[in-house]
Amino acid sequence: MLTEPAFTETELALRWNISIRTLQRWRSEERGPPYFKLSKAVRYAVAEIVAYEQANRQGMPNDAALPPLTAATPVVEPQVPATPEPKRYYLNEAFAFIAQYGSLGAAEAALTEAHDETQG
Repeated sequence: MLTEPAFTETELALRWNISIRTLQRWRSEERGPPYFKLSKAVRYAVAEIVAYEQANRQGMPNDAALPPLTAATPVVEPQVPATPEPKRYYLNEAFAFIAQYGSLGAAEAALTEAHDETQG
């Protein structure tokens, strides 16, 4: 028995560059392409996706080719470098550093410089 190819909601969300929550909201509002649900698994038939895209295309002639369904490359967003967690001090340490160096920023600079000298 042959089965018709179908997209998961994750695959369709990647193809259309929308969130999975948007697809879920559309289903609750009876919008979007037709879907079928087996237990908790939601699937969108490829033929239904193509028909929905054709019906909702704008700014293109009707005979223009749609993007291929099987070669959809996922959208990769650039990773934002993680900012380091600021150093946390106990209150008595903070007061001692402020008394000795004038501020926590000056204390951290002096401690970093001393650490670099011992490492290098």
